[in-house]
Amino acid sequence: MARPRTAEAEAFYIAVYETVQRIPPGRVTTYGHIARLIDAPQNSRQVGSALKYLHHPPPAAGGNSIEFDDESDSHDFFQQFNSESVPWWRVISADGRIAFRARGAMDDQGHRLQAEGVDVRNDAHSRPRIIDLREHGWFPRPEDEEPD
Repeated sequence: MARPRTAEAEAFYIAVYETVQRIPPGRVTTYGHIARLIDAPQNSRQVGSALKYLHHPPPAAGGNSIEFDDESDSHDFFQQFNSESVPWWRVISADGRIAFRARGAMDDQGHRLQAEGVDVRNDAHSRPRIIDLREHGWFPRPEDEEPD
């Protein structure tokens, strides 16, 4: 993954990643709720894009030698925000389903959630895809929103 190309895009990605890092293990939230929490309620699809483009660090078995072509702060960016440090698997669709993507990634997301104690029900194809948002949902109020 290349680092976001504009300062505005990078600020959006960082806001998404920092917010997703707050989701506790065993809980899930939606793309739309992340967008709402970062004050970008119209941008739920962009939240999905930010998570899709997380950097995947190499396996630790061969050492931790990541090579970066661009400036040195990219190393810090990818160390702080990658597919292991940002729990992307805790973000699902508003209907309580794991969002469609490559089947292996969908299976991985379901298995990661199950490992955290989330009850993931099988869909019609016997794949773990459906989560009860009432039971496992994480929906804090945006910081600047007044209580009802």
